[in-house]
Formats: sequence, structure tokens, C-alpha cells
Amino acid sequence: MLGRRRFWTRTLPLATLGGLSIGLCGAPVEWHALGFFGPAFLLMAIADAPSARLGFVAGWITATVTNAVALYWVVGLLQEFAGFPWIAGVATALLLWVAQALAAAFAGGLAGALMARGAPGWLVLPGTLVAAFSLTPALFPWRLAGTQVPWTVWVQTAELGGEPLVDLLVALAGCGLAEAARRAALGGRWRVPAAVGAASLLLPLAYGAVRLPQVREARAEAPLLRVGVVQPNVGIWEKRDPRLAFDQLAQLQEMTRELEAEGADLVVWPETAYPFAIRRSRTRDADGPTRILGRGVRGPVLAGAITVDAEGRRYNSAVLVAPDGRILGISDKVRLLAFGEYVPLWDYLPPIKERFPRGLTPGKRPRVLPANGTRVGVLNCYEDVLGAYGVDIGREDPGFLVNVTNDAWFGDTSEPWLHQSMARMRTIETRRDLVRAVNTGVSSHTLATGEDAILTGTIEQASFVAEVRLLSATTPWVRLGDWLTPLAVGALLGAAIALGRLGRLGRLGRLGRRTRR
Repeated sequence: MLGRRRFWTRTLPLATLGGLSIGLCGAPVEWHALGFFGPAFLLMAIADAPSARLGFVAGWITATVTNAVALYWVVGLLQEFAGFPWIAGVATALLLWVAQALAAAFAGGLAGALMARGAPGWLVLPGTLVAAFSLTPALFPWRLAGTQVPWTVWVQTAELGGEPLVDLLVALAGCGLAEAARRAALGGRWRVPAAVGAASLLLPLAYGAVRLPQVREARAEAPLLRVGVVQPNVGIWEKRDPRLAFDQLAQLQEMTRELEAEGADLVVWPETAYPFAIRRSRTRDADGPTRILGRGVRGPVLAGAITVDAEGRRYNSAVLVAPDGRILGISDKVRLLAFGEYVPLWDYLPPIKERFPRGLTPGKRPRVLPANGTRVGVLNCYEDVLGAYGVDIGREDPGFLVNVTNDAWFGDTSEPWLHQSMARMRTIETRRDLVRAVNTGVSSHTLATGEDAILTGTIEQASFVAEVRLLSATTPWVRLGDWLTPLAVGALLGAAIALGRLGRLGRLGRLGRRTRR
């Protein structure tokens, strides 16, 4: 009875507060200061009576609430495009939110198990969060690091260790200061957790204060490329109507001509904006009315398009067309969205083949495309929210990054703003400018500092010319990849082994004392 009362009066409220704290950090609210409270509330939800079970449940509640706040738009998505009634949309969305919460549930469960053996939770929980978020797959991935993107100066350490390092610092700051406050209230030793928490909060701030002026100076001295972005604002149903294809192409071309007249050296069209399939065997732009460089467009143009190979396999691609009509390269989307772009296990399960189409085919590897004397690193759709993919494209040494996306599925919700916010982390990790061309917005130009220079609105037609700087330095994150997660996993294993040995020694000591009696 006491355990149930404790759950309802302490664990559930604290875990819920943790989830709300993290969820409200997301765009467009962006109350980033709350991000430090999320792991602190989760720690308090577990610490009263730590166990693997309680930690798992508390972590699950925290992350489910976070997902419900940040991904509320899933309900409307299912109603609009799957035809679900509201109640079925809510039920299905809840299943997604619960599934997305597994990473934090695993982190809480492991932390609870170690805390039950005597490990300090304020040190253990940050490590389990880093490991779980890095190793647990998710359909719409998010991390604690994303809570601090609005505080640009603080997240500059992402160039050293990517999102895992920022995750760790957020959790250490929150958990350390919370533990110090708890111990001080009880008259205990509070200085060590206070020092660690304060250092985790202040050192990134000092690092950012030094690095931001350096990166700004490097950008100012770097070569300039004017990149035009077209945001055509074509709805999903209109995009699928073949009768509107030529009108949509004409709109893209008209907006491109205007950008070229403004001085754009390269113009980018969003994901699959070009309304006709392109044969991958082609080496030149199409002839006739389906030309990309039609209606006076000069080029080069980087166009999001569906490409098709000789076997009929379809790819989500970005195609670069030179001013003379040559196709300079094709960059395919490598990380496809499960169930949205492909059916998992389709190649291996005949019953699935009989009921569902194959979907898209993934590209083999990240590709950079040559344009105007530089190399364009292409991130297609949600690849710009994947830190590991940013490492892959960064190792190809692009001069700048381009993201082509179609967020029309999500309508006028917070999702396009959340997507934009998460993509900003790639600029800091790689120290490259990022230009995003998004069908219905938010399109943007984000500097290598992580600062937004240009932002469009959503559900509107828009265009702009971004003054992109071409950088070449390689960051430690790109060079080394995720070095922190293996260290966190190793430290947690070491702690588990050490605590297990201490537990056995304690039991042997008690047994010896009873024997002597």
C-alpha cells in the first residue's frame, strides 16, 4: 500500500513534471531553461525508493509526456492522411508516444537498478540517458540536447562531442544541482554535486563565449556563395494531382528566375518538388516541357525529385543540373522513414509483399555534389535531425550543407519549427552553414554558429537568397564520431561490476560474522 501511495503522490507527479519540462523546451515555445529540470525531476521520481522497475516506469512516464507535448500533431496527421476518427487517432498516437519513450524508460530502469545497489543517482542517471538515447532507435528521434538549441552560446560544445556531450552536460547540471539542494535541505554534504552541476552549467557557457567570435570571424573571411531557396507551398493532395504538375513546374521556374535575377549562384528546390520522375540513366536535363531549366532558368539548380532506375526502383533524390543541362550528380536519401517511405522487412516476408508496395529504395551512402567550385552536402528530409548522419556527410568535406524537405504533411503545427530547431545542431557539429528548402516552410539559412540568419513562415509561398560562407575545418565530432557513448556504456558496466563485487563482499562479511557467533 505504501509503495502505491508513493507512486501516485510522488513518482507520477515528478515524472510528469519532468516530461512537461522537456516537452516545453521544443519549438515554437523554446523555454530552454526548463530543460535542466527534466532530468532533475526524473531523478527525484526514482530516488525515493530506487529500483529497476520504478526507474523504468518513471522514465517511461517522463518521455511519454514529452512526446505527447512535442508530437501532439500526430493525431491530426492520422486524421488527415490515414482517415482515422479522432478517438482512433489519439489511441494510435498514444502508442507512438509510448514507443518513443523506450529510451528514457531504459535509462531510468538502469539508473534505478544501480541506485538500488548504492550508486549515486545524480551521476548515474546522466550516463544512462546518454547511452539510451544513443543506442535506442526512434521513429522521430529527439534528445535532451535539443532543449538547449535556443541558447546558442551554450551548445557550442556540440562540435566536440555532438548531442551525446550536450545531453550529458544538461543532465549533469540538472541532476547535480538538484542533488545539492536535496542534501543541503537535509544537512548533508552538498558541495561535490553542487560543484559538478555548476561546472556542467558554466563551462559550456564559457566555451561558447570564446568559440562564437572565432567561428564568426572564420565565416567572415570565408568565400561567399549566394544560394537561392524556393518555397512553393504546394499541399500534399495538390502535389499528388498529375493534372497540376506543369503548373507546379512553371511556378518553380518562375520563382527560380526571380532568385537568379537577385544574384543567386545556385537555386535549391525542396524535397520531391520537381513533379516528374527522372530516369537515373539520364546524363542531361529532360527535353521539352518537363525541363528543369525551362522558361529562362539559367541554373545550376539542385532539385528534389523522385528518380527511377532500370529495375523500376524509386529513390528520394536531389538532382543537380548544370547551366548547360548536364546532370552533375544525384544524391539519394539514405535514412528512409520507416512505414512512411518503406515497409520494414518487405524483402523478407512474402505476405507483406502481397499486401503492400515496396516503397522507396535507400541510397548507399551520403554524397556531396559539385557546384560552383564547391561541394554541396545534401541532407534529405529528416536526415538533418540525425547527428550520426551529420558525421557521415561531414566526413565528405562539403563546403556547406543543404536540406531538402517536405513538411506539408504536418500542416500549420509546431512540427516544421521543431524540425528547423533540431537541424540547427548540425551546423555546430560540422561547422558548416545549412540552407533548408522546405515545401511549405520553415525554410531557412542557419550559420555555422547555429544562429538562424533567415527564417520563412509556414504555409506560405516564399523565397530568399542566402549569403552562404564556404568553410573547410573539421571538428572533433566529425573526426572522431560518437566517442562519448562507448565511454558512458563502459563506465556504467564498470559501476555495475564494482557494485556487484561490493555486494558480494558485504554478504560474505555478514555470513562470516554469523559463523563466528
